[in-house]
Amino acid sequence: MARIKKEIDPADFAKRAAKYFQDCDRGRATAACGKCDASFGDEKCAVCEKKRQKPYTVSGLCLALGITKRGFAVLKNDKSFAEAVEMALLKIEAYIEENCISGDIGGTLALALLKEHFGWGEKDDTPDTITVLMSEEANTLAK
Repeated sequence: MARIKKEIDPADFAKRAAKYFQDCDRGRATAACGKCDASFGDEKCAVCEKKRQKPYTVSGLCLALGITKRGFAVLKNDKSFAEAVEMALLKIEAYIEENCISGDIGGTLALALLKEHFGWGEKDDTPDTITVLMSEEANTLAK
């Protein structure tokens, strides 16, 4: 845990996460395009209609940060990283939700991702308790 915190601080986390999201938004061309005679990655690929945005994922974010998912969980529970981690997760969660609603991500996959990474559908095992306070008059009538 201490090793992870030495490698990355909250400000660095936020910068690296922002860069990850920018890189995803910038998109990528595919090596198997075959639409033109351009070499993969040259300037023609930058404006190619085959260029696709890279999806936001927790795994991709961890790779961009250079940490494991276990390390990410440690940072998630650290108060000094809480806001930066929550904002990054919120961005990924919104991406999944929005793309599911628009039909770009299948509902089953979106639900599985949201359950695994964001706790959707988790049941709280603590029973609900209700405390009823009655007036003295109601207490006497209840007996």
